[in-house]
Amino acid sequence: MTTTHLDVHSPGNGHAALTLPQPLSPEALLQLEQALASALGQLHHEVCIHSSDPGQLEYASWLHQLRSPVP
Repeated sequence: MTTTHLDVHSPGNGHAALTLPQPLSPEALLQLEQALASALGQLHHEVCIHSSDPGQLEYASWLHQLRSPVP
């Protein structure tokens, strides 16, 4: 099986790596994009919960709702 390696660099924070199987259909890529957005949104929400700033908490809650998939 052929794979594609995707490295995402974040200045000052290192990088994240994702290994994707090939071939990747457009539908599978869209599902992956949605799953990553959801997972990163949840992580952002969890990180912001530990913040003591009420404004950041409110902002994070709105972002979480906006990024959540609509059934």
